[in-house]
Amino acid sequence: MNRQHTLPALFLILSFLTACNLEQEEQIIGVKIYEHSGPYDQLFASWNTMGINTGFCSEDLISDQAFMKEAREKGISTFVIFPVFFNPEAIAESPEIAAINQDGNPAAEEWVEFVCPSREDYRHQVVEHARQIVREHKPDGISIDFIRHFVYWEKVYPERNPATLPLSCFDSLCLSHFQAVTEISVPDSFNTVPEKADWILKNQEEAWIAWRCQLITSMVAQITVAVREEKPDILVNIHLVPWARDDFDGAIERVAGQDVGDLSKLSDYLSPMTYAHMVKQSPSWIHHIVEEVYMHSGGTVIPSVQVGKAYLDNEYSLEEFRETLEAALQPPSSGVVLWSWERLMAEPEKADLFKDIVTAL
Repeated sequence: MNRQHTLPALFLILSFLTACNLEQEEQIIGVKIYEHSGPYDQLFASWNTMGINTGFCSEDLISDQAFMKEAREKGISTFVIFPVFFNPEAIAESPEIAAINQDGNPAAEEWVEFVCPSREDYRHQVVEHARQIVREHKPDGISIDFIRHFVYWEKVYPERNPATLPLSCFDSLCLSHFQAVTEISVPDSFNTVPEKADWILKNQEEAWIAWRCQLITSMVAQITVAVREEKPDILVNIHLVPWARDDFDGAIERVAGQDVGDLSKLSDYLSPMTYAHMVKQSPSWIHHIVEEVYMHSGGTVIPSVQVGKAYLDNEYSLEEFRETLEAALQPPSSGVVLWSWERLMAEPEKADLFKDIVTAL
């Protein structure tokens, strides 16, 4: 049986499990951390002092027994950051698995490379890898990242023409799967990827968008079922592209394939990556995105915010960081996640400000 067809049953299972987990909801004050060479006891003592209660951690750290032991002793919750369709290493080994844009080329821009989301063998490997991590290391949560279709949103600015955003995947597997699931037939007269993509987008765009969203939602469902079979009380967080529903002509679904309403039913938290300075937005925009996600999902929203400069050279001041934190913590937000611990330690003034704001809550 095609795994895509199991989605309704998975929704029923996961809605119940998620409701059970949310009974113990608390505000999350978290940081993303990818590596740490110093003593772990000092790290977590610092977090306790600063009001940090959750680490969103690389798989390498989650796999470190000493790290996990110390985190538990210091009362720190741990989420493993788990990328899904971003996988340049796998693509380098097997170029044929790359997602294909509407122009017929691999879905790639600078460092961002995505795998075709219809590949059952790859999806199975991802699910089993998530299961293995949870079985062996027992993190408190899994934070599902790159769970979307290809788009280099980090360099999508407010003035961007929506028509220039990339659309994928149009490889032979996705085209066949789309037609099989929807019972829509692309005319045989079209031979090239650009021709087929153009016909679909002009004649069947609504069905195409719905099918693409379902590819993403079903991947979340499969991962969540697997990890909760290993650890029934595990928490699930989903990284969201930081777009409001109507931004860029509905690109959150049309381009990224993220239906926040459906994703909320399968998860405990939704975490829009509201890196305002990076995408040339004001700090107040963060609160706007949180409200949008909450309004359209009813879920628990924990925005992720940036600490240091990224992609842009213009100053990211202490005052802008203050406004960023204040906007991120406004209701209906249920906390904040910093990107990242390494960047926070590189700017002591921001670390002190963060501590002052969080401990005053």
